[in-house]
Amino acid sequence: MNKIIDFLSIKQQKQNEQLNKLFQKANSLQNPKQINKLVEEKSLAVQDHKLFLAFLTYLEEQQIDPKTIFQQVLTLPKHQFEHQYQMNWHSVVQLCFTFLAILKENDLESYEQFIKLS
Repeated sequence: MNKIIDFLSIKQQKQNEQLNKLFQKANSLQNPKQINKLVEEKSLAVQDHKLFLAFLTYLEEQQIDPKTIFQQVLTLPKHQFEHQYQMNWHSVVQLCFTFLAILKENDLESYEQFIKLS
């Protein structure tokens, strides 16, 4: 069982490294094929959905449009995003990928427009 848990944690760590590498710079949306690849590899867990719904509730309370925040986390430099929104950039990137995975599953056209996939 430990080997399975180790495999899952290693897989999650590799995915986090890929996300960090891709989004270290501003304007990450300039690489939609890489974003799409990471979204396709993302396996959504129940925990992802719970965190995502809690985050949406928080955004609603703060009167922030979810689509805007997810676009901003992909386009602004990390330090600028964190300063402007007072949120942890890495956490919002993770939530953005949950958003993208859900969007791709339920509304492919909107997903493709969001990441400007050709």
